[in-house]
Parts: sequence; structure tokens; C-alpha cells
Amino acid sequence: MNLYPMRLLHLADLHLGVENYGRVDPASGLHSRLRDYLERLDEAIDIGLAEGVDAVLIAGDVYKNRTPNPTQQREFARRIHRLRAADLPVLILTGNHDVSPAAGRAHSIEIFDTLAVAGVTIADRPRTHVLQTRSGPLQVIALPWVTRHNLLTKEELRLASYLEVETMLMERVERFLRQAAEDLDPALPAVLTVHGTIDGAMVGAERQILLGRDLVYPRGMVTLPNVDYVAMGHIHRHQSLGEHPPIVYPGSIERIDFGEEDEDKGCVIVDLAARGETRWRFHKLAARPFVTIAVDVRAAGDPLQRVLMAIERRALPGAVVRLKIEARAEQADLLPTEDIRRALDAAGAHMIAAVAVDVERSNRGRLAGAAADVLDGLTPRRALELYLRQKTPAPSEERLAALLAAADELLAEAGADPSPDG
Repeated sequence: MNLYPMRLLHLADLHLGVENYGRVDPASGLHSRLRDYLERLDEAIDIGLAEGVDAVLIAGDVYKNRTPNPTQQREFARRIHRLRAADLPVLILTGNHDVSPAAGRAHSIEIFDTLAVAGVTIADRPRTHVLQTRSGPLQVIALPWVTRHNLLTKEELRLASYLEVETMLMERVERFLRQAAEDLDPALPAVLTVHGTIDGAMVGAERQILLGRDLVYPRGMVTLPNVDYVAMGHIHRHQSLGEHPPIVYPGSIERIDFGEEDEDKGCVIVDLAARGETRWRFHKLAARPFVTIAVDVRAAGDPLQRVLMAIERRALPGAVVRLKIEARAEQADLLPTEDIRRALDAAGAHMIAAVAVDVERSNRGRLAGAAADVLDGLTPRRALELYLRQKTPAPSEERLAALLAAADELLAEAGADPSPDG
């Protein structure tokens, strides 16, 4: 039995440049969240080297957006150099965060192709690549994030309706995959790598930062003859959608926000083999914890002490923390934000995302009708939070936290104090 043993490191959704819930480190000049993502990438590379992998597949979304700054590009290039110094071929698939929607514009990782970096393959078009590894050739069918101008002509785009465009895209993707699988050499190992959504995949916080519209591929479209493993990217939650061949999302390497609070982050080591013998293992990475503390202090007793006790019961060192307190109106003055934040700092919290006191009221009027004593001294950030909470429908807590974090950045740039307590 020809098993052609080969081992791969499968990564996806690095999202270098996500900088919510952090601060600039004055010593290094790097944002603390950029350091988080780089440390997770280093950790994954350490795992790959220790496991003796033969090649590395990055299934899309290297950066947060299509315009990474020079520091982010430099740090990623250093990691690629480390892999190449270990004589490992690297294939990088373009994801929706890497490409421009405009035809002819460079994508964020095109520089590696332009410089013809030896051993680095940029897969930005549907095609089959052959990587030369120390264990022999590896065939990789690459399906990057599909954009309309990649597969359709200008005339087709001009004349077709939206539904017709979607139908043509799916037909051409299916035709490409079927032909690519037929053209594979069955004597050599083969992987399909896709940046996209497979029908039935569990999605999460990536919906909030999606750049572009998903095509949803049926599982049968990626279950191809002669393909030993399907290396997915785009969905941040680690999951497996099939075993013959394995269809695996490694998930993102670091948590983006509270929507991913309960998700493990990691990478996948693949033992590639023929005839259904491929095996894979998920390796959990030390992603920064996100912790939500919910406290109801409406019962009798000292509300502040109940909050402090709830903080003491949680492991918070290095965590991004949000505190949600349910209280009666008369208890609000007994919950000084300064004392609560000091307790969170003392517990080792890396960043306090929010200290939100949800006051129980019999009649929650609109913000415009609030009493003058409530509005007196209200900070811009708190006013925004109150406005968002009274909208119908109100945003989710994850969405609210993301909007307030963006507001903090804007207020900081404008020289205003973004802190909820002024």
C-alpha cells in the first residue's frame, strides 16, 4: 500500500493588524494585540518545526485588511523567512481580507510573488500547484476567495443579474474543481485548500468583519477523488466537516472579540496519506483570554462587595474583561466605577473592555427624554453607549463592544477622554 507519508502545518486567518482591546507597548513600539497575534503565529511555527512538518499551508487572511502597514508586513515576512530557513515550502492562499474588490489592484501578499521569493507560493487564482518538499512532491489545488472579476468577464458582469452572476460563479468553481481533481497524479499526495464557507459550517464573530459576500459551497463540491485532505480557511471556529477526505477549518490563531470568548484557537498538524488514511490533530494555542463577568446585585446587601467577590472568583491575569452589572436605580451610586476598575487591574486584567451597569427602571425612556441630572457630566462614550442600547433592535453585546472600541480609537485620536467615567 502506497501511503506516501507527509506531514503538513495547516494555518488560517492570522488577521495580523487587529488591534482592538490593547495598547501600544512603549518599549517595542508594537501594539499589544499585534504582539498577541505574532506570538500565536510563532507558537504555531514552533509546533510545526517540532513536529517535523514537510510544508506549511496558510489558508487565507494573513492581515486584518487589504492595506497592512509596513510594520505588520515586516513582522510577517520575518516569520516566512524563519520557515524558509528551515527549508519548508510555504503556500499562502488569498482570503477575502487579502484581496481588493477592484480588478487590477494588488493584494496584500502579492509582494512575495513579485519578488519571486524561493519556496513561497502565492495562490491568488484557482489553479493547481506542485510544492517540492523533502518528502517528495505535494499537489495543491488552490481555491482562493472568489471574486467576480476573477472568474467572469466584464461583459458577463455587465449583462447578468445578481442571481445569474452567483449561479455562473458556482458553476465555474465546480467545473474547475472537478477538472483539477481529474488532472491529479493519483500516485502523489494531494490537498485542496479553500478560503470560503462550506454548507453546514458553524460561523461566529467573523461575520462582523466580513469583507465581501460569501459563496456557500456544498460539501460534495469539495469531496473530490484523489484529494487526501481539504485545508479550509475563513471560518474562525475550529471544526471538521467530514473525514473522507477530512474537511478541516483550523480556525483563527487568536481571539478577535468576545464573540470568540469560548472558542479554542489553534493550528492543525496533518499526517497526509492515501486511501483514506490521512489523520490530523488540532493543537490549541495560548490565545489571550476574553472573560465576561455578569453580576446581578439587585438583591439585598452591599452591591459593590458582590461585584468585588465576583471578580475575585475569576481567573483574570492577562485577560480582556467586560463586566456587566444588573442593579436597581438606587444602587447605581453605590457602584463607583473607579473602585471596580482598580479591582480588575489588581486581578491582572490586560484590558478592561467595559464596566456596564444596567439599571432596572420601570420606564426606560429615550435618551432625548433623560433627566438633566442624568445627562449632567455624561461623557461622549457613555452617551453613545446609551444611544446604542436604546435602539430597536439593540445591538448584541459583542457588536456593542466592537462599536465602543472603535469609538474609543476615534476619541483618542481627537484628544478626548474615552473612558466611561470621564
